[in-house]
Amino acid sequence: MENQIILPEFIAGIPTDKNQSRERRTLIAKYYENLWKKLQREGRKNMIYNDYLGVNVYIVENESDKKTINTASMKWQSTYAVKHLKTIVSKASGDEKLPVYEKTKKGTQTKNGYKNMAILYYDFINERLSYLNFKVKLTIGIRADNKHVQYCVNKIEVK
Repeated sequence: MENQIILPEFIAGIPTDKNQSRERRTLIAKYYENLWKKLQREGRKNMIYNDYLGVNVYIVENESDKKTINTASMKWQSTYAVKHLKTIVSKASGDEKLPVYEKTKKGTQTKNGYKNMAILYYDFINERLSYLNFKVKLTIGIRADNKHVQYCVNKIEVK
């Protein structure tokens, strides 16, 4: 039998059970609300500078959170990533094997007015707790006026 990691019931206040997506949705909404308040107090006007792209990335209410809430609530790691969104947006970078920019997909991306999308990655690394080692994908929508908007963040499976 393979060495299976037994997860705690909660990690950083986030329920890990697969059936807890409703609870994670609530947490994600709360994390965004707290982030907006924090950015406002810091005088940042809901934006975080991304070192890799060299641009401000906007965290837009009722836009940045919608796709993320639906996607990130499925896995506890994605919810954990949202809890650390400020760091991820700031430090995420491209993967040298993949293009950074992609065309928009029909649907929400086009409806939000994005001309293309930037795909960046961030690695969580924890030497003591192996279940906290995972990669997340940060998707940023780029509008015609070159405004960069955080669109989604979620854990990806590394093959």
